[in-house]
Amino acid sequence: MTSENSPEAPMPEELPEAAVRPPRRFGLVWVIPLVALLVGLWLAFKAIHEAGPTITITFKSAEGLEAGKTRIKYKDVVIGKVNAIRLSEDLTKVTVTADLQKEMEDYLTENTRFWVVRARVAAGEVSGLSTLFSGAYIGFEPGKTGAHTTRFVGLEAPPSVTIDTPGRQYTLRAKNLGSLDVGSPVYYRQIKVGQVIGYAMTPDGSAVDIKIFIQAPQDEQVRRNTRFWEASGLNVTLDTAGVRINTESLMSLLIGGISFEIPTSEPPDKPATEEYLFTLYESRDQIEEPVYTQRNYMLAYFDESVRGLNKGAPVEFSGIKVGEVVDVRLEFDEKKLAFRIPVLMAIEPERIAVLGNAKINRAELIAKLVAKGLRAQLRTGVLLTGQLYVNLSMFPDAAPQQLALSGSYPVIPTVPGATEEITAGIASFVGRLEKLPMEEIGGDLKASLHQIRKLVGSEDTVAAIAALRRSLVELQQFTATLNDTSVPQMNAALEQLRQVLARTESAVASADGLMSGNTALTYDLQQMMQELAKAGRAISVLADYLQRHPEALVFGKGEPTP
Repeated sequence: MTSENSPEAPMPEELPEAAVRPPRRFGLVWVIPLVALLVGLWLAFKAIHEAGPTITITFKSAEGLEAGKTRIKYKDVVIGKVNAIRLSEDLTKVTVTADLQKEMEDYLTENTRFWVVRARVAAGEVSGLSTLFSGAYIGFEPGKTGAHTTRFVGLEAPPSVTIDTPGRQYTLRAKNLGSLDVGSPVYYRQIKVGQVIGYAMTPDGSAVDIKIFIQAPQDEQVRRNTRFWEASGLNVTLDTAGVRINTESLMSLLIGGISFEIPTSEPPDKPATEEYLFTLYESRDQIEEPVYTQRNYMLAYFDESVRGLNKGAPVEFSGIKVGEVVDVRLEFDEKKLAFRIPVLMAIEPERIAVLGNAKINRAELIAKLVAKGLRAQLRTGVLLTGQLYVNLSMFPDAAPQQLALSGSYPVIPTVPGATEEITAGIASFVGRLEKLPMEEIGGDLKASLHQIRKLVGSEDTVAAIAALRRSLVELQQFTATLNDTSVPQMNAALEQLRQVLARTESAVASADGLMSGNTALTYDLQQMMQELAKAGRAISVLADYLQRHPEALVFGKGEPTP
């Protein structure tokens, strides 16, 4: 082994120097992380750029909703998803947080509506059956107008009409809601053309405003003079035409409904706008009555029972309705210690056509009519139900009275009703019967019957009846003999007498030819012939009378004596 310090070792050559290169700024190993970073940044940017709005919806309950699964749909297209559900601070509501697609942001206004779609049975309709298998989802209706917002209060029930359904909304004012509800049908000529979409109390609480929706093109049938009425239940009418039962449909019988049409007595008016307020009538019969704006109030005090006289009962004059009963009360007079019943009536003067153009003072006119015999009377309208109405009529024989005032109301005098008169007559008759000495009359009648029974059962009466029976038998036998013997003989004698008369007339005729002239003999013969003619007529009359009354031979002329 040689050593490097050995003198024998050759000198080594110069060592090569390393070439120094500058380091690379970017290595290939960083390409993949860089590409991944760029892709991530792009995806993040895209996600942020395409992310839709996040909204919150408040519901009373989260029944059927589930975070991360429940979807938001519009026309069965998914437009968002629920990502969180939490309770409100006061624990009375739930707040649902959901993400929507970006294109929905322009439709998030204060008029946008959300609701939970579940299986429902309401107003006779079944909806949301698909949710039995797929689960509940949140329905969405865009709001095209209004201020932008991301906080909403969800509806507790689906809206009856969506914003994209063609048609119009109208408002009906009624005294009460009755059997109507959201979803109740609206009919036109018994065809369903709309439904009730909402209702609310008026600000003063005196009525109910009902919102309805009429689908196009039937909404063109709603005019300014269109009348709406409740078509709920059965409409039963009992009049001279018989019993009539009417209903729009079985559905309206169960859940109520509304119908409308234009009265037959009026031509169609202009189309109604959505701001026009209609009146909802209680029945179809009321829509045919004209609308009167003037009402004059009058009082009538009745002393008789007013059972069957209700508020709204008609006030008639000669069978024509001129108003209605507004109020029926009971008053007590401390001074007289008596009761009386004031009936307030609303008279509609527009129902009465006044001839002439002269202006009439209402108070003076009523005073003149009362002085002439105008009176109010209770009458029975329906015998089966006992309903009463007020009849105004002229009673010329009534006691004279002057018009009185009770406050600002004129008071119409009254006369007893027909029922009251009948009752008074029966009471008077019964009173007279009570005054009769019934015991004395009964005793006398009993004594008379005893005498009659005694007379009929006596021996003299029996003997007289037997003698009368024998006389009748003998009379029948005599009459039979007279018919069989005497009458034929009389007929033969009369026939011979007629023959003699005929011969006499022939002889007279011959003698008249021989003795014509004005001699005394002719005159005597004429007198004799006249006498003979008279005698012949008398005999003929006698024969006819005997033929019709053969009993005259026994009893003589005239009625036979008993």
